[in-house]
Amino acid sequence: MKATYIGKSADKENVYLEYEYRGRRYEVYQNKRKGGEPLRWQHKNNQARIDKLIDVESKRDTSESVQDSLDWFFDNM
Repeated sequence: MKATYIGKSADKENVYLEYEYRGRRYEVYQNKRKGGEPLRWQHKNNQARIDKLIDVESKRDTSESVQDSLDWFFDNM
């Protein structure tokens, strides 16, 4: 599944590109100077994280506490 381009913003150091994938937004950035993680890797990692989050949410037992959910979220960021 492909991500949908939402828009871009920039500062002195980076250009930020915002996308939506499976109903969730994420951002990739490109350093105006050379270096940094390639955009392709950033897309792949963000989309994999979203896929995993959706998978876990669909399998999660509704009796889980809010704290358990927060712990999982911060452990997987």
